[in-house]
Amino acid sequence: MDMEILQCLVGSIEKAENVNDLDAKFLQLCELCDLEHYLFATVSAVSLSAPKIFVLSNYPTEWYKVYFEKDMKKHDPVVRYCFENSAPIMWSTLMDNEKYCGPQGLELMNAAKAFGLSDGLSVPVKAPSGEICIFSLSSSRPENLRKRLLDALPYAQYFGLSAFEACLRLNIESHPMKALTPKEQESLFWACEGKTAWEIAQIMGVTERTANFHLSSVTEKLGAVNRQHAVAKAIIHGLIKARPN
Repeated sequence: MDMEILQCLVGSIEKAENVNDLDAKFLQLCELCDLEHYLFATVSAVSLSAPKIFVLSNYPTEWYKVYFEKDMKKHDPVVRYCFENSAPIMWSTLMDNEKYCGPQGLELMNAAKAFGLSDGLSVPVKAPSGEICIFSLSSSRPENLRKRLLDALPYAQYFGLSAFEACLRLNIESHPMKALTPKEQESLFWACEGKTAWEIAQIMGVTERTANFHLSSVTEKLGAVNRQHAVAKAIIHGLIKARPN
């Protein structure tokens, strides 16, 4: 990627008006870097054991579900590293660092690989007010992956900083989430289980159009960009609970 293209992309993110704009720019960066996945998270630096998190990402929904249900953030080497450092880090390098990646951290990173996050890089960005931004790029394709990540690293650092400033300017976390109806909660539960709109319709005994209507309403109420983002926010904020068999 040439710097002129990156500067145009950064210039456009500085003019972002909402979360949809941010998501679109992250996806553009992924395409330009030949990497499929991104994660942009702002984390409260007050507590590592119970941080306040805002996430915008296109990571696999199944990985979100496992990660938050098992409360993996407390053992996440990336989160631990980014709390204490400012330099970007390659995940493969982080896995060799015993200070941040103990047995539970290695288990987490290997689990991420199983869900299609083969390797990646993370950029920590810190604000004077105490928030920490973690911007990660990753891929499920092993071909030339290390080279693709290394090539993307300087762009990710510049882009991550600009995105964090845009996020702070938009004050995204200040927007409260609206209460969900029982039907919306049920449709969201099955979306978290990886069901399609057609499958949700069959389970709930409604038309596919109605299922999509509930899911669209959930997405709007949660202030999400898309259904995947709504699932992530629901899991992070504890809106979805496991059901007894």
